[in-house]
Amino acid sequence: FGLAVTGKLKKENLKRNDSAKAGSLLYLTKPLGIGIITTAQKKGIVQELHLKAAIETMLTLNTLGATFGKLSYITALTDVTGFGLLGHLSEVCEGSGLSAEIEFEKIPRFDFLEAYVQQNSLPGGTTRNWASYGSKISEVSDYQKAILADPQTSGGLLVAVEEAHAPAFEKVLAQHGNAARPFGRLVERENVLITVK
Repeated sequence: FGLAVTGKLKKENLKRNDSAKAGSLLYLTKPLGIGIITTAQKKGIVQELHLKAAIETMLTLNTLGATFGKLSYITALTDVTGFGLLGHLSEVCEGSGLSAEIEFEKIPRFDFLEAYVQQNSLPGGTTRNWASYGSKISEVSDYQKAILADPQTSGGLLVAVEEAHAPAFEKVLAQHGNAARPFGRLVERENVLITVK
């Protein structure tokens, strides 16, 4: 079946995923882990509180995108969905001719995922995702892979922001009730597409 989206947009407010600039900081507007939690639900091991947090996240619309489109210092923008954070960040890097360096501990994610990963509550998409782009990523632990390749349903926005404008961008985020902070940066192209620290 097909899905059509219609509407009007000023061309100057259109953001792409292949227009990032080296030195841009990376932000993510929603936590990772949706696939892990929905798989835990299918397995009958999810805690109700955790499922509720995942559902609330999925129901939060990415209306921030309309605001981001008007900010000239955002160099690239995309949503994080089925390919996981690393898949969508790979697209930004490859399309822009850049590499990325990211800090795992700074990446937004639900703080209750470890127990589910230990119980192997991983969607099949995680393995398929890693098979498609894992060779381009630095060495990571199994736990990091479970989070970073986790397919998201209604995931957040991945935003590349010129570093000099980070304070202004974070002020915009705060005005919309979002506390996202940078978790990495885009750099000139290196042998490894994405380095996870």
